[in-house]
Amino acid sequence: MLFFKLTALLSKKSVALPARKYSKKIMNKHTFQNYLFLSLLWICCGCENTLDGLSLRSDQNERFYWGNNAAASERVAKIMYNESNGSRSERFKIVHISDVHISSWSPSNHYVLPINLRQSVQFANQPELRINAMAVTGDFISYGKKSEAKAYMKSFASSLQQDNFIPYVICTGNHDSNIGAQEDRSPIMSTLFYKPEITNLLFTNNQNSYKRIPNENYYYKDFSNPQGGTIRMIALDMIDQPSDVYNTLNYAHYSQEQINWLSNVALREGMTSSHSVIILNHYPFQHHDSGASTYLCDGEYVHPWYMIPEIVEAFRGHTTLTKTYPNQFGGEDIHVDADFTNNTATFICYLGGHIHANAYFEIKGLSNEQMNLPKQKMIICTNQAPSEAGTVYNRVKREEDSLSSNSFCIHAIDTQEHKIYITFFGAFRPEGATNYPDIQELTY
Repeated sequence: MLFFKLTALLSKKSVALPARKYSKKIMNKHTFQNYLFLSLLWICCGCENTLDGLSLRSDQNERFYWGNNAAASERVAKIMYNESNGSRSERFKIVHISDVHISSWSPSNHYVLPINLRQSVQFANQPELRINAMAVTGDFISYGKKSEAKAYMKSFASSLQQDNFIPYVICTGNHDSNIGAQEDRSPIMSTLFYKPEITNLLFTNNQNSYKRIPNENYYYKDFSNPQGGTIRMIALDMIDQPSDVYNTLNYAHYSQEQINWLSNVALREGMTSSHSVIILNHYPFQHHDSGASTYLCDGEYVHPWYMIPEIVEAFRGHTTLTKTYPNQFGGEDIHVDADFTNNTATFICYLGGHIHANAYFEIKGLSNEQMNLPKQKMIICTNQAPSEAGTVYNRVKREEDSLSSNSFCIHAIDTQEHKIYITFFGAFRPEGATNYPDIQELTY
């Protein structure tokens, strides 16, 4: 009886949020089995009421979705095209989500039914919005016992793929290694996802055509730009270590191999003057400051925070960079030897997360700063669900079962104007900020 009740529950429209109007595709067998298996675990643990509650929550949030959808779609329509000098060109549009934090306690991103994540996929797949890509900048899960965390990660991957016809790029965040921390902030290694496990959980059934090195979780993907040329999106892996050397919940680490790949492959391979580059990295590229004068008050880099921005600055300036970046723990240093003298491509920006707030900033303090160019920009997207609301930087009110229960960004990239237009889905305006713009504009 429970099996048939569950089958009916999972088949309800209220659980599987409405797909695109022009698509008759339904939940595939693999995805259905995943949800069925996870849900049966809950029932066996006496949690059938939880499933009923999630179903009810989905019913409630559906009307909030359509309210947010109408407002966000109207804003996207305003930034979709460059209409100047009597001509019209379509900009490259990205749905940017971050800090999804799938868990067993988040009401709107619960691993049995991650409502907010599925809403973002639904939004991106509306044909009239002509979204070109989705970017997910880390912290797909919150951490827990290893078996639980695997269920969270599988739920993230399957929910991002289900009924999603938009190509996407994802980069790892500090939570995605599932390395727990004790009160003294020392790591609990028994929970750790090692690199091959992360690869298996995230990329085994991924149908995107990434340019990946086998068994590595960094890669790039080229997208056709409606304005002409190519947008290359590079996904970095900030938890790139072969074993359990560093507590990657607190420290970002890049291997020498990844830095070599970034300098000599991702930023060079097949690169032409018609290429424009976006880099995904979960942590903000700023120095750590516990007083929150930067956007990195929680977490640090094993090697200097400016290592990757200085590589990119050499790329932007068509120069070389030969430099050693020390390991703050006395481990292996990173040696950079990059030659971009023949580069003709353009760097757009970084996309990231971690701080659980919407923000953007200029990257300053680089030793090789190109004074003739605008400073590098990093755009941060807030957390998806109120269960993980920010407490340091975020001043946006978030409540479950309301118009503020979901939040993500939409960017329109104009490679003719060299501008980025940022708008939002759901909560974005800080409390009391009545004049906070719903469309923001950056120059790169």
